[in-house]
Amino acid sequence: MRRLGRAALALSLVALTLLLGPAPSSAQDEGSALVIRSVDATDPANVEVVFGYQGDRNDLADLAVRESGDLVENTTAIPLSDQQALGVVLLIDASLSMNNGALIERVIEAAHAFVDGKAAADQIAIVSFSGESRLEQDFTADKAVLDEAIDDIALSEGTRVYDAIVRGAALFEDSEVQPNLVVFTDGEDVGSQASPGQAQAAVQAVGGALFVLGIDNVGFDTLADIATETGGTSALAGDAADVSGLFADVQATLQKQYVTTFPSRSTSGTVPLTLTVGDEQASGEVVIGSAQEGTANLEPAPIDEPSGPKFLREKTGLLIGLGLLALAAFVAALSLGITFLGRENTLSQTLSPYSESYVAAGEFDEDDGGDGRPQQMATSPMLQRAVAATGSFAERQGLLQKVESKLEQANLSLRPAEAIFFYMVGIVIVAALFLALAGNAFGALIGTILAALVPPAILNFLAGRRKKQFNSLLPDTLQLLASTLRAGFSLMQGVEAVSQEVSEPIGRELRRVVTEARLGRPLEEALEGVATRMDSDDFGWAVMAIRIQREVGGNLAELLVTVADTMVERERLRRDVNALTAEGRVSAIVLGLLPVGIGLFIMGANPGYLDPLFDETMGNVMLVGAGVLMAVGFYWMKKTIEIEI
Repeated sequence: MRRLGRAALALSLVALTLLLGPAPSSAQDEGSALVIRSVDATDPANVEVVFGYQGDRNDLADLAVRESGDLVENTTAIPLSDQQALGVVLLIDASLSMNNGALIERVIEAAHAFVDGKAAADQIAIVSFSGESRLEQDFTADKAVLDEAIDDIALSEGTRVYDAIVRGAALFEDSEVQPNLVVFTDGEDVGSQASPGQAQAAVQAVGGALFVLGIDNVGFDTLADIATETGGTSALAGDAADVSGLFADVQATLQKQYVTTFPSRSTSGTVPLTLTVGDEQASGEVVIGSAQEGTANLEPAPIDEPSGPKFLREKTGLLIGLGLLALAAFVAALSLGITFLGRENTLSQTLSPYSESYVAAGEFDEDDGGDGRPQQMATSPMLQRAVAATGSFAERQGLLQKVESKLEQANLSLRPAEAIFFYMVGIVIVAALFLALAGNAFGALIGTILAALVPPAILNFLAGRRKKQFNSLLPDTLQLLASTLRAGFSLMQGVEAVSQEVSEPIGRELRRVVTEARLGRPLEEALEGVATRMDSDDFGWAVMAIRIQREVGGNLAELLVTVADTMVERERLRRDVNALTAEGRVSAIVLGLLPVGIGLFIMGANPGYLDPLFDETMGNVMLVGAGVLMAVGFYWMKKTIEIEI
C-alpha cells in the first residue's frame, strides 16, 4: 500500500508538471510571427517583398499576397539567404556591472556561438559600449577575426547604449547587406548623448530591426519599445545561464526570412499590401516606383489628431466663433459711434478760462474728456456697469489707487477701473487662445501667466522712465525757479514761467500745478501732489523746504539753489554706485535668462525632449519649483546690489 501511495504521488506530480509546462527561463516578446521587412517596388513588374515568418516553412505553401485587397496569383517564397546576405551588428554591454555573476563570460560565449552559427556570406560587426561606444570590428565574414574581436572586449564604467545603437546603425550606410542590430545590456543607459528617439530614428533610417536582449533593468522597457517599433523583438534572461538561448533565438529569427515576388497591377501611387500565412497576417503601404526598408516605413501613415478642443473643429464651434466675431464687430462699431458722435464738452468749456494761458493746448481739454481725466473707453451702459463693478471690487482690495498712481506716473490716458477691466478681459481671451492652440492645460497656464506679466511690466517701465526723466530735470528746474525769484517774481509767477520753459515731463506737471492753483487749490498742496504722482522724494523735499520757508521766512531762492546742489551731488553719487554695481546687475540678468534661453534652444534643437515637463504631473511640479527658485534667486541678487541713495 505504501508503494502504491508513493507511485500515485509521483504520477500526480508528473501530471501537474505536464499541465503547467516547464518553468520559463526568460521573459520574451516574440512579436508577430509574420513581419514584412522590406519592399522593393522600383520595378512594378517585379515587386520584391522580404518578410520574416517564425512558423514552419511548409506553411508558406499557403502564402497569400493581396494588393489593394485583390489576391495575387501564383506567389511563392524562397529563403532570403539564397538572394541576400544578412548584416548583423552585435552591441555588447561592457560596463563594470557585467562582472556580476560572470555575466560577461556568458555573453561572450553566446556571441561566439552566434558567430559560429552564421551563414558563410553573412556579415557581422562587433561594437562594445560602456562610458563610450567602441567599434571592436567592422563588417566581416571571417569567423576567426570576429572571435578575436569578441575576446578583446574590456570592461569600464558607463552604459551608453543609445550612443552604441546610433553608431551601430551608421555602419549600414552604403551597405548591401540586410541591416540588423542585436544589443545585450544589463543596466539602464547612463551618459548617452543620443536620446531614445534618436536611437530609434537611426535604426529606422537604415531600414533595420533592433533585437534587444538583457537582464531585467529600469531602462529595458524603453529599449523594448524601440525593438517593437523597428520590427525586432526583446527578451529577458532569468539568469546568466539563459543568455546563450536568447542569442540562439535571435539567430533563428533572422534565418527564417523569405522573399516573394509578384507583378503589381499599379504603375504609380501608394498601394496597400497584405501577406497572409494561415492565421497570421502582415500589412503595409507600398509606394510604386520606390524601395522601402523597415517595418516603420511600411506601416500605414497615421492621421494626426488636430490640436485644440474638438467642438471648435465642428460646425457648432464655427457658428459660435462667427457669432462672437459679429458681436465683437457690433460692440466696436457702437463704441466708436458713441465716442466720436456723442461726446459732451460742457465741462471742458467751463474749465477753459482757468487754464487759458497756463496750460498748453490739448493737454486737459478735448483729448482727455474735458475734465483733466482720460477719455472714457467704456461708453455702452453694459460695459459701464461691468467697469463700475470691477472698480468697486478693486477699490475694496486697495488695488484701484495703486493702478491709478502707476497710470499717472506713466502718463497714460486710461481710467484705472477701465484699465483693470480690460486687462482681465484680455487675460481671459489670451488664456482661451493658448488653450485652443496648445491643447495642454499646464502649457496654457504658463503661457497665460507670462502674457499677464507683460502689461504690468510695460507700465512699470514707462513709469520708471518718466520718473527718471523727471528727477534728472529737477535740479535745473529748481535753479531756474530760483532765478525767477531773484528777478522779483512771486512763487506762483515763477512756477508759471518755469512751466513754459522746461521740457517734459516736469513742464506738464508744473502746468497742471498752475491750473489747480487757479481753481483754488493751495500751491503747496498742488506741488505735493506732483511729488506724490511722480513718487519723487527729491521733489518732496523741495516742496517741504518751500512750505517751511513760507511759514518761518527766509531767502527762498538760496534755499532752492542749496536743494538743487544737494540733488546734483546725490545724482553723481547714485551714478557712481550704479557703475560699481553694474557687474552684479548684468550677472543677475544673465543668470535669470540663461535657463529660459537654454530651454528654448533645447526645444528648437530637439523637439519633444522637454515634453515630460509639460505632459507629466511630476514634470509640472519640477517646472513650477524651478520657476519659484529662479524668482527667489533673482530677487535675492537684486536686493543684494540695490543700494538706496
